[in-house]
Amino acid sequence: MAHFSDAIYQLISFIMSIMMALGMVGTPATDDTIKNIEPDTVLDFVVVGDTQVSNIMPSREANFAAFAQDMRNSQIDLDAFIVAGDVTENGFAEEYARINDNIYDWKVNNYIMVTGNHDIRLNEYEAGTSRFFDFMNNLNGGKNDQNSTHYKYMVEGYTFLVLGSDSWDFEKAYISDEQLQWLNIELKEATKTGRPVFVIAHYPLAESHGLPGTWGSSNSDDVYGKLPTYVAPTDPDYTGSIGEQSNEVFEILNDYKNVFFITGHLHTGFGKNTYQTLDEENNVQGINVPSVGIDNKDGSYNNPATGLFVEVTPTQVIFYARDFGEGKFLTADQFEYAVMTYDLI
Repeated sequence: MAHFSDAIYQLISFIMSIMMALGMVGTPATDDTIKNIEPDTVLDFVVVGDTQVSNIMPSREANFAAFAQDMRNSQIDLDAFIVAGDVTENGFAEEYARINDNIYDWKVNNYIMVTGNHDIRLNEYEAGTSRFFDFMNNLNGGKNDQNSTHYKYMVEGYTFLVLGSDSWDFEKAYISDEQLQWLNIELKEATKTGRPVFVIAHYPLAESHGLPGTWGSSNSDDVYGKLPTYVAPTDPDYTGSIGEQSNEVFEILNDYKNVFFITGHLHTGFGKNTYQTLDEENNVQGINVPSVGIDNKDGSYNNPATGLFVEVTPTQVIFYARDFGEGKFLTADQFEYAVMTYDLI
């Protein structure tokens, strides 16, 4: 079996080299590279969803390779790079190796990732999560090592809280009572500073960001505008969501101010379902990021290799939609909320 796996790995490497030689792997432009836009930026990071690199699907790696080149072209040293789950297609060691092959010369100071269903669903849970954290901890060079699917990561005095499944589940997460208590305690402490707190999970809340319609959708014509403020469902449809603990997570988030709940999983392009306010009074915001590896849907802009560049100033959090594969920030005619600004309260 090991020999067969090695042969597949070598074949994919060969196919990728041909694709690059023929120009089938996109090369991002360099006239609109990643850079700070606000002069008083105190924190910046890139956040994406679902890189989903596969050792048997060259197109996934081609998308990631173009994305990686745009990261290398960055004009600035980024404080962090964040993946909201599904880093790989199957959680195989070869897939993590393929991602590693593309991450070099990145100006990134911290790597923050969350386990998605694809990272752990085909592996024994302990082995799958161990492989995941070996990958992330190696990128961080042994600093801030993590070994739990939920953890706190500090960057320049700002708090990132990662929610991950506490046990195996094929298409959703199990958020234990212990993790819920941990989230509440950490949010209470972090928000005392008055700074925004970023909570990263793979799965959105039940019936948020257009769910259940955006799960398995083949594209919607209703892609413009903005969703109304989220209301927790009394009889939730958990399709495509974080699962049975959804309302409990929602209630904890809404107890605090300036919380940004960032998720992936839906492969939904930039459009109506990207941003959704979870609590207007406390400025709790839901952000669902598109997929890097897979074509997106249900958006006004559905290219793969897309994501968000984020700047934090003393008074605002600003999200900029970017096509990393093409090397450009989006404009309002491509995505109505190409720049989304939240004033801190």
